Amino acid sequence: MAPDTLGENSAKALPARLPLPRQVASAIRSRIISREWEPGDQIPSEDELAKLFAVSRATVREAVSLLSVQGYLIKKRGIGTFVAQAQAISGGLESLISITEWIERHGYQAGTSYIDMKTRVPTSNERTLFQAWDLEEVMEIHRVRTANGVPVLYCVDVMPKVFAPENPGQLDESLFQYLERKWGQVVIFAQTEIDVSQATRTMAHHLQVAQDTPLLRLRQAHFNQKSLPILWSQDHFVTDRFRFEVMRHRQ
Repeated sequence: MAPDTLGENSAKALPARLPLPRQVASAIRSRIISREWEPGDQIPSEDELAKLFAVSRATVREAVSLLSVQGYLIKKRGIGTFVAQAQAISGGLESLISITEWIERHGYQAGTSYIDMKTRVPTSNERTLFQAWDLEEVMEIHRVRTANGVPVLYCVDVMPKVFAPENPGQLDESLFQYLERKWGQVVIFAQTEIDVSQATRTMAHHLQVAQDTPLLRLRQAHFNQKSLPILWSQDHFVTDRFRFEVMRHRQ
């Protein structure tokens, strides 16, 4: 069972500027995301939570209902409320959408827990891929994308330096949205290869998995509205948190 305390001064720790039920929901959600409460744990009763947060039972009940709808909690009649088992994000590969949209379509909040940007000289393969842009430098971007705060994939994106964001703050949105809004470059299609990679030490640390854990990798060249390559990406997915589906037709 989950710990019967939320820490000292719990009421003071509630996030401000939100309706009270959402403040309580946010505080409970943070404990689930941080793994203070593990999947399968029973959370404290409504009475206990009401006392710990110095709110009414009605407020707690509304917060718990909200988290149940969002998939964080499961109510079992006559037993109690439990932390839900994490469900893998699934989707087909036939449609090209951004990672952000993919995550949000499943009702999760998309986020970024790590980002690193560096300018470098392009490799020979990158010079060939991006030859339409008179390439001198590329921007390489490493990001860890999250769903409700849980890391689900490690992204490595490479683009011509001319289209690169000036600072990490410009990547609060998806790369697709950034390229379209900032530069008018609309990603229309992608050539995709699927294989298996292994988590490096850096990937393992940020994805919260063991080093050398097998990851599903999508290697993709993305093309704009003029069929020119605009982005090269390698996305490394944690297999129990992301699942792909493909519709196949008999020929």
